[in-house]
Amino acid sequence: MKTELLHKYFRGETTEKEESQIVEWTESSAENKERFLKERMLFDITLFSDDSKIQRKPKGHLYLYPLIAIAAMLAIVFVMDLPHMHKPKQQLSQTIRIPSGQRAQMDLPDGSVVWLNSQTTLTYDEDFGKKDRKVTLDGEAYFEVAHNKEIPFYVQTENIKVQVTGTKFDVCSYKGSNSFIARLIEGSINLLTNSAKEEKTITSLTKGKYFSMENGKYRTGEMSSNNALAWMQGIYYFDDVPFKELLDKIALYYNYKITVKNPKILENYRCTGKFKDLDGIEHILKVIQKDHPFKYDIDNEHNKITIE
Repeated sequence: MKTELLHKYFRGETTEKEESQIVEWTESSAENKERFLKERMLFDITLFSDDSKIQRKPKGHLYLYPLIAIAAMLAIVFVMDLPHMHKPKQQLSQTIRIPSGQRAQMDLPDGSVVWLNSQTTLTYDEDFGKKDRKVTLDGEAYFEVAHNKEIPFYVQTENIKVQVTGTKFDVCSYKGSNSFIARLIEGSINLLTNSAKEEKTITSLTKGKYFSMENGKYRTGEMSSNNALAWMQGIYYFDDVPFKELLDKIALYYNYKITVKNPKILENYRCTGKFKDLDGIEHILKVIQKDHPFKYDIDNEHNKITIE
């Protein structure tokens, strides 16, 4: 298998035929699988090597799941604020960034486990678990928090803060999206206002409940199914959602800029179905075309798609 083709696959630029060829080759022998893992690791290290931040040894473990069912280690970037290195008490932070089209499982120093979705960033202090347990999330993550009543666990997002002591829940809050959703699988959580001046409790959730915020409007209710957590297996369900919402989601997951020239397409189209990580963004668009006629032009070199 040529290295160039593997790198093309890691960038999400292969055709369906090439993807099938790579999957078949990888699963045909242990030697091929080992070669794939080594190439994946080298590719990820190269991907992150341009980051100007300092690399440090991890406190915790991260396992990356690429588009096919093979686990590989990700080169983690652990950062600190370089302009303030002269300050002896400067707090060091550790940041994990998950590229598009990939998912990861993270073991935190306190024993908590986190699953990170595509295009997600998680940051926490180097001394996490000693005096506090706070993480900052930009994206989507599922948490299984180790119980510690003395030191609560906080998830800080752009608009809302989540407080727990030990439970299982999912949070989705990408910066700039003006939306937030939390789904509680087990235990209980408190949702707090994200204000430095005055912290107020918005609501509390119990098992099987969800809370969502869209453009400042709140909603709570019962979870109808666990399909919302299927992303952990690389599957994404959508039920009668506006075409724009679906486009926003796949643009985020595959790291493409999508431009729609005909606004009526967004007004009239609604979509129901599911897609997998491995499907690829062009395959998803072709499937939608069967029910909703539209034309698109894809520029893989610049990660741009135009729909009309």
